[in-house]
This record gives sequence, structure tokens and C-alpha cells, in this order.
Amino acid sequence: MIINLTTKAIEAARNLREENPLWSGLELRVYLSGKGCDGFDYGVTFDGRNESDVVQSFGEVTILVDPETAKFVNGSVIDWVDDERGRGFLVENPNHKKFRGKFFKRKNWEERLLSK
Repeated sequence: MIINLTTKAIEAARNLREENPLWSGLELRVYLSGKGCDGFDYGVTFDGRNESDVVQSFGEVTILVDPETAKFVNGSVIDWVDDERGRGFLVENPNHKKFRGKFFKRKNWEERLLSK
């Protein structure tokens, strides 16, 4: 799995951890927060590491992804935005189009997506 983190995202993650003592020692987790006809919705949060996590480090900032999610986020770029759209992490997946469509049963849609 390869995820890219922009310089702004790395800086934001460091600053957020410094500003919030509860997040000290935690790492950034990327997860799928939903699936619709236009593809996946992504989330980013601070979390502890699980033994099965796929891990990617960027100096002081580490990305965690569970093995199932890793199949669908490969090649994604995580950026930090603070503009009229809002403030937060933005996950851009260049493979987003191949994950569009209706998939009602996880096993079925997972097999279909991975075969593309």
C-alpha cells in the first residue's frame, strides 16, 4: 500500500497532536466511512496501532490502515485544507472511478472492485 501525505498534512498532524494532549502518541488512521454510487467516502482520525495494521511513516507522522481498507486506498494522497470548503484532511484517490457503482453485499463488491 502506498499513500502520499502532503507537507501541509504532515504539519497539520503534528500541530493537532501538540494542541490536543489526548492525541499524544496516537497516529493517523485512514478508513472508509461509507460507500455510495460515486465511490467511497474516506475518514482520517487519530488512533492507536493494531497488530494487523498496514503502516506507512512520514518522519514524525505515521499512517495506519487496516488490511481491508488498504486494498482500496492505494495511491491516495492526503492533504490538509483550510478554505471555504472547510478545515481538515482531504483524501484524494486517483483510483476513485473504479470504485463507483452499486455494491450491496460487501463480499460481492469487494471481489468486483479488486478484479478491476
